[in-house]
Amino acid sequence: MADSKINKSFSSGRKKKPSAVFSTFLQSYLFGDLWWARFRSIFLVLLVGSVSAVMAFGFEEVTRLRVWHNIFFPLLIISFVIFLGALILRDIYEASRKDSMMLVYLAILIILISFSLQVEYKYVVIGLTGPSISRYLIMPLAALFCAFLASARYFQDIYNLDNYGLAALYLMASFGGIAYPKIKISEGQKQIEAGKKNRLDLIGGPGYITIRPGNVILTERLHGPAGVYSAGNFFASRFESIAISLNLDDQHGHVPSVSATTKDGITVTVRDVHFRYRVWSGYRVTNTTAGRSQRNPYPYTVQAIRNMAYNRTVSADGLAPWHDAVKGAIVGSITEYISKHQLDQITAPRYVEGDPRKEIGIQLKTPEVRDKLKDAGAQLLWCDIGHFEVENKAVSEQRIDTWKAGWVGNANVKRAYGEAQRIAYQEIGHAEAQAEILMSIIHAFDDIDMEKEKKDRNIRNVILMRTAQVLEALALTTEKEKSSGKDTKKEGKQS
Repeated sequence: MADSKINKSFSSGRKKKPSAVFSTFLQSYLFGDLWWARFRSIFLVLLVGSVSAVMAFGFEEVTRLRVWHNIFFPLLIISFVIFLGALILRDIYEASRKDSMMLVYLAILIILISFSLQVEYKYVVIGLTGPSISRYLIMPLAALFCAFLASARYFQDIYNLDNYGLAALYLMASFGGIAYPKIKISEGQKQIEAGKKNRLDLIGGPGYITIRPGNVILTERLHGPAGVYSAGNFFASRFESIAISLNLDDQHGHVPSVSATTKDGITVTVRDVHFRYRVWSGYRVTNTTAGRSQRNPYPYTVQAIRNMAYNRTVSADGLAPWHDAVKGAIVGSITEYISKHQLDQITAPRYVEGDPRKEIGIQLKTPEVRDKLKDAGAQLLWCDIGHFEVENKAVSEQRIDTWKAGWVGNANVKRAYGEAQRIAYQEIGHAEAQAEILMSIIHAFDDIDMEKEKKDRNIRNVILMRTAQVLEALALTTEKEKSSGKDTKKEGKQS
C-alpha cells in the first residue's frame, strides 16, 4: 500500500521542480516501508563499511581485497545473523506453534554462513597481503549498536512494553523492514495464541494483516481513522493500528427481561426478547438478504463501520460494546411503547386494539428507530417479543376477581331466570290440577243415583273418594317438588 502511494508520488512528481522531487524522495525514504525500509538497511550496512574503509585508507596502505575480507565480509555475516535472527526471534514471541519456522530459519542461517566462509577462505584468504584492518570496523559498529539499544529502550518506554525483545523487533521492522509482524483476523477477533504477543496488536504497523472472508477491520493513525479493510491481505504502514475488528455475519442478541411502567402506573416486564442484526449494508431490509449477492456475500458501508467504532457511549467501565448500542435502541423502543399504553392494552388487548407484539414490531421498523440503529452502524433484521409479565401479584389477583365477577354474575342471572320459570310452571300445574279435580267432581255428581234414600250416602262416598284422590295427588306433587329442590341446591353448590 505504501509502495503504491510512493509510485504515484513519483509519477506525479515528474512534472514538478527538482527540489520537490528530491523532497518527495527524501520523505519516502525516511518514512516509507516495504522496499524503502530494506533499502535503508542496505544503505546503513554500506555506510558503516564505507566509513570503516575510509578510516583504514586514511591511516594505512591497504588493498581492496583486505578491505573486503576485514570489513565488508564481516558485515555480510553480521547482516545474515541479524536478518535470520530477527525472524527466529519473531517466531519465538509472536508465531503460533503450527506457523513457526524457527528451525528452518536456523538451518538457512547455518548453511549461508558455512557456504560464505568456505568460499571466502578458498578464494580470498589465499590472496591477502598486509596486516588485518578489522579494528577500524569496531567503532562504527559500536556506535550503531549503542544507538540501536538506546532506540529500542525508548520504544519500550513510550509503548509500555514488558519485553525488550519486542521493542527491538519493532525497531528493526520499522526502520529496516526486517521481520515484519503478521496477524490474522478471523471470526471478528485477532488470532493471537495464548502466551504470545504481537506488535500489530500492542503497537501497530508496520506489518502484514490477513483478514478472513466475513471480517472487516478499521485502522487508525495518530491523527484519526486510516481505512476500512475486508477480506484479503494488506500491509499496515507505520503508526497504523487496528482500532476494531468485526465479524460481518448476522449477529444474534437476547435480552432476558425489559421492565417499564405503563400509562396507568403499573410495571410490566417483557421476557425473552430475541433479535437479529448485522452491519448496515446500505440497503433497506425487506428480507434477510440485506443486499447480499454471490459476488458480495458480506455487504457493508465504510460509514457504518466508522459509526460502529465511534458512535458508542463511554461509561465508568469503559467503552460500551457495539452489541450494547444495538440492544439499547431496541430496548428503548419497547419501553417507549409500554409507557404510552395502559396495562389492559398490552396484556389483554381487545380485538379492535391490535396485537401489542405486532405493533412493537412495526415500531421497530419506523424511520426513527432505523436511524438510531444506522447511527450505531447496524440494521435490524427481525425481532421476536417473548411474553409480558406483571410483577405485582395484587394486580393479577384483582384482574382474576374482575374476570370471575362477570362470569358469576351472568351465571346467577341465568339461574334466577330458570328458577322463576320453574315456579311459574309449578303454579300453572297446580291450577290445572285443581281445575281437573273440580271438573271430575262435577262429572261425578252427574253420575250419582238421585233416589232420595240413596242420595246422601252416594254424595258422601263421592266426596270421600275425590278427597282421597286430591290428597294422594298433593302428596305426589310435594315429593316431586322436594326432590327437584334438592337437585337444584346440589347443582348450585357444585357450580
